[in-house]
Amino acid sequence: MNIISMLLAILAGVLTTIEATINTQLGKYVTPSIATLHSLMTGLTFVLLINLVVGNLPRYTRVTSVRPIWLIGGFFGASIIYLTSRSIPSLGISNALILIVAGQLTSSLIMDVFLNNSEVSLKKMGGMILFLIGTIMFLRD
Repeated sequence: MNIISMLLAILAGVLTTIEATINTQLGKYVTPSIATLHSLMTGLTFVLLINLVVGNLPRYTRVTSVRPIWLIGGFFGASIIYLTSRSIPSLGISNALILIVAGQLTSSLIMDVFLNNSEVSLKKMGGMILFLIGTIMFLRD
């Protein structure tokens, strides 16, 4: 595995925790849906500026030629932000995020099998079972 890609994935996990914490705190002062809107608008502004500086913005016209199903990612992103900011106040940050990771790992394994025709090795299945047992143990503390 590529070490740079692994470090980027770890950084994405750290940023997920930071974002969830910030959005939850903002949601306490406004509402979770307004916090979600603000988060997405801030993200839009940031990515728009990056694309302007790098010169990638003209490539946006290519989205008209893709399958429409590939254009709904923002719905899921908004849902993730909203649902995370709704669950953290009652579950706590670590409990909410371990359940999110458990959902990600389980669904990604299922998608690998059914969409990518990947085989699940005994080692991967054992790791999944151990992770889920660890999740249960973590939540029972």
